[in-house]
Amino acid sequence: MLRRMDWEYRPSRTRSAERGFKFSLPLTVEGPDTDGMMFREETTLQYMSHAGALFSLQNQVALGSRLKLVVALPDKLGQGKNLKLVVKGTIIDIGPGEREKGSSRVALRLESRYIIGAEAP
Repeated sequence: MLRRMDWEYRPSRTRSAERGFKFSLPLTVEGPDTDGMMFREETTLQYMSHAGALFSLQNQVALGSRLKLVVALPDKLGQGKNLKLVVKGTIIDIGPGEREKGSSRVALRLESRYIIGAEAP
């Protein structure tokens, strides 16, 4: 007879693909370009999960660089307040952009620390 705790006989649980959001939210990206000069660019968030984010950039950036993202949250989530999500991360992949000529598609591994706050007037 099998006991409840016999792990080798338990059905394996499969993990679904990483959960995230496919949103087109306004996004501000700040950080160093390939020349080490700081830039600030307005773009659109394509995908975000607890571990990473995906977006396009016109500025040229390097693998391993740290960027700061400021995401404007939808009005419904802010209950009338203009809330922003601020998170930092490291670039783990850079590929050709999909729509805009000269843009790059950037994948960022996010840090676990983040800030949600109202925009200053």
